Amino acid sequence: MATDLKTRTSTVKMTRFFGGQDRGTCVQVSADKFREQVSLTRAEAFAVAQDLLEFAAGEEKTEFE
Repeated sequence: MATDLKTRTSTVKMTRFFGGQDRGTCVQVSADKFREQVSLTRAEAFAVAQDLLEFAAGEEKTEFE
């Protein structure tokens, strides 16, 4: 069963769901503007969250330096 999660913005929605035995609990992130979704495991979500925090703080790293 999927559960909608509270977010800090009205344009991005998050839904928690079970991704099966291999993936476990996952989150789906959807943006109204793009009508696309990204599904992440907890570990992937943690890694992306760290990247987004670096970006928000102006400390992001580029792919090619």
